Amino acid sequence: MKMKRLKSEAISATVESYLKRRHYQDNDVYCKSDHSYSQSSDQMILNATAECSTSRDNSIVFSAITIDVNTTDQSFQRLKKWINIIVNEKIKLELQGLLYPLFCHLYLEMLHSGNRQAAIQFLKTYQNEFISDTEKDFLEELSSVFSIQDIELRPLVNAFRTRKYKVDLSEAAQICLRQYLTKYGHVIIMEILNRHVAIITKANNSQIDGEVYEENCYETTINGHVEQPSGIGVDREMRELQEAIRLMRNNTHHPIKLFTVKNAIENASCGVIAPKMDKLAVGFSTAEIRLWGIGDTVLVQPNNKQSFVPLSCNISQLFNCEEQENITRNEGGAIILRGHTDVVHDLRFIPQAEILLSVSSDRDMRAWRLNDYSCAAVYNGHNYPIWCMDTSTFDLYTATGSHDRTAKLWSLDRTFPLRIFAGHFLDINCIKFHPNARYLATGSADKTVRLWAKDDGNLVRVYVGAQSTIYALAFSPDGKYLAAAGDDKSISIWDLASNALLTELKGHKDTVMNMDWSLDGQYIASASIDGIVRLWPTKTFIASLNGGQSSAMSQTEAPQVYQTCCSSILSLNYHKKNNSLICIGTA
Repeated sequence: MKMKRLKSEAISATVESYLKRRHYQDNDVYCKSDHSYSQSSDQMILNATAECSTSRDNSIVFSAITIDVNTTDQSFQRLKKWINIIVNEKIKLELQGLLYPLFCHLYLEMLHSGNRQAAIQFLKTYQNEFISDTEKDFLEELSSVFSIQDIELRPLVNAFRTRKYKVDLSEAAQICLRQYLTKYGHVIIMEILNRHVAIITKANNSQIDGEVYEENCYETTINGHVEQPSGIGVDREMRELQEAIRLMRNNTHHPIKLFTVKNAIENASCGVIAPKMDKLAVGFSTAEIRLWGIGDTVLVQPNNKQSFVPLSCNISQLFNCEEQENITRNEGGAIILRGHTDVVHDLRFIPQAEILLSVSSDRDMRAWRLNDYSCAAVYNGHNYPIWCMDTSTFDLYTATGSHDRTAKLWSLDRTFPLRIFAGHFLDINCIKFHPNARYLATGSADKTVRLWAKDDGNLVRVYVGAQSTIYALAFSPDGKYLAAAGDDKSISIWDLASNALLTELKGHKDTVMNMDWSLDGQYIASASIDGIVRLWPTKTFIASLNGGQSSAMSQTEAPQVYQTCCSSILSLNYHKKNNSLICIGTA
């Protein structure tokens, strides 16, 4: 009986996933069975494993640098000693100005890497060496920060973390610093100096009537530390202007740029827009891909074979003349790409290589050249239909998720997968690369989200809590949070460092199929199967929940709702160039 029940649940989840992808509404044709509240032995093992994994104090480091606490402490001590033995008092005084911001950021980096006890000890060891009132006040504020979430709740610390600390150094001091870093510089020291410190070349002193006047006008900023203005204050004015623009954008009603594909309600299955906003590609259940030019872009159908992107897996010689010439233009002016033999489920543009990637129920991923619209390569590896795909930063890698319950990692110069990620019990419906490209997340019909290490294929985290099938994933731009949504009509947001479920955003009336996080981290855009798009102010929710307040939304925090009048939404993404929201639907 138990085996029959498990088989029945798997079949129901698979049929449900298929119907959602074809944009069928819940009706009498297909009715969900009642949820079973009994657990099988496999489910009990899964829950125990997830609970054990999420309770471990082994936070993931999303920084490009993994901190070795002892080595970092030694490097900080060495830098201090080197500065203190400098003979030239003027250069010594200038370089000592680097120690304070470096010390503060090292403490925050240790917290970020999960070394809380070591970070606290590091702070206690050196904080008494900074004696100015401004430094003491800020270090007192810093001493109450024990986690990444605490940073978001303290404006002074958050501003310090997100803005560059300015230090004036003469050319001689900069030369000394470069020589030291070349010989003894630790990678984390140089990382902090590069990311969080702005070194300003100190202007020459002016001498009038034998007296030397130095422009050492120090002033305290909201960062909670001493910041030195550059030159005549142009840099400061620019930053204030940028801050004002950011605040204005946060308070405005965000528009959506909507592209509608007509007469394709039943056939259109996926869509994507090129990063340059010059091409629109849509996949269909008829196994075709149609490509349109946007704006002034005109797609010219080639008469002869043209030069192609040099993929090592190039298969142009494997295709006969009929397939190469099977490129047509329909009445609407679209270029039609034919080669797949079943429904096309997802598409991605690779702009630098002028390639369009597609995945299909025919179990293949294909690469299409955009200069002659021919198929450059076919990638085989999955045993069942491929539902989803994503590309990493700089488009170095591609990941796919399939009905065969596995995800696979690809490089365009190999026709075989580089990694196989196995562990889900049902279909993988969505897949997403972390912003640092070291991890990827998969969402499944088994109601879990799994986080994998790209380099070795190991399972890093299992996130449970969703009540039904997951269809959409989105990472925050800073890599701290992961959002998942699906058939339960809500959006769950996890903190990746602490494994905590921060909040659930509720308001959709139907299954959420598409989702993306804005590039400034301020909003999550989500689209449900009924064509409704919602814009959620995520930072407000995250900050309030970290402070222990209620998750209920106030009137000012209510999401913006858009009635697109589309029968279905094929894709929803923020454009990287201007952070505008781009939506593709059918009507």
